[in-house]
Amino acid sequence: MKKVLGASLLAVALMTGVSAHAEDRFIVVSGAAEKGLDPNLVHMNVEVWSKANTAKQAQQLAANQFKQVKKALDDFKIKKEDIQTDNYSLNPEYEYDQKLRQNKLVGFRVTQSLSVTLRKVEDAGTFLDALVSDKKTADSGVNVNSLAWDSDKRSVAETAALGDAVRVTRTKADEIAKAAGVKIKGVSKISHGTSGYNPPQPVFRNFGLKTMAADAAQTELSSGQIKVRVEVTAEYEIN
Repeated sequence: MKKVLGASLLAVALMTGVSAHAEDRFIVVSGAAEKGLDPNLVHMNVEVWSKANTAKQAQQLAANQFKQVKKALDDFKIKKEDIQTDNYSLNPEYEYDQKLRQNKLVGFRVTQSLSVTLRKVEDAGTFLDALVSDKKTADSGVNVNSLAWDSDKRSVAETAALGDAVRVTRTKADEIAKAAGVKIKGVSKISHGTSGYNPPQPVFRNFGLKTMAADAAQTELSSGQIKVRVEVTAEYEIN
């Protein structure tokens, strides 16, 4: 009985050793590929804000300011599904009174944040200009807090880049195997990750305060290209 048990333990030990050794017989390489895309979408975060002595006045100012935004959305035929209200807030504002040593209510502020997708990238500059009100005011306005270029063909570019990245890893593995005098038996594992790079974007703020003449030059934006990068790590089993 002891001999049988000892033989079984020895067999397990040998199998474990072979398995651990086999796991070390890999060539692990990484590769990357990149594709460029011309953007056909613009994502913007548009914020309408107002401030007043009372909550009702602040809401009315914000509503009036939103009319300018709504007109721009309608004029550029932006679809309802491309407009989303991300946030609406009405909050009191306080200032610290040094004499009384306590916070003092000084008014109310309304902010409404919208996510807008523009599907004609060539209209981005004129759309921003349309958000600007000709009426000068320090109590309400429109901010464009962010602008990002995108493409609805991004997934197609990612798939193409993925294939290129895998081929890069195979080329590297073949060169390593040739130099080491071994042969590749097959692929053991492949993992990948995707990252996108957009050119630095301008941030436009305080469009409610118009400081230029009405006949000033129109806003021009340069979109550049969207870069889609795929990185692959592959394990190739060798003999």
